[in-house]
Amino acid sequence: MNHREARALFLALADDELPAPQAQAVRSHLDGCDECRHGWEGYSRTVRRLQNVEREKAPPALASVVMTRVRRQRRFGLRGLHMAHMQHRFPVEILIPILLAVAVAAFLVLAAP
Repeated sequence: MNHREARALFLALADDELPAPQAQAVRSHLDGCDECRHGWEGYSRTVRRLQNVEREKAPPALASVVMTRVRRQRRFGLRGLHMAHMQHRFPVEILIPILLAVAVAAFLVLAAP
């Protein structure tokens, strides 16, 4: 097992989700690799600290606001896409008059004798 493979399995090892043979392979790599062992010690220390933090529950109004916005986003998906263009410097609404002017100009040039 190389360093990248061992580090990729840190999360599963911390959560005890690895099958026994794979967990043993990671642990044996940690026994022989100072760099990965140092990384594992820091990672597991952080995970233990986070597990001891008291969990806070979000206020009910927050969940309601978030879900309302999600539903609105789904309902007005194309409008949301249109609103995304408003962040750019070139407004989308100006495209129609410009395209119309170009079409009229092209017609006049082609229709001229």
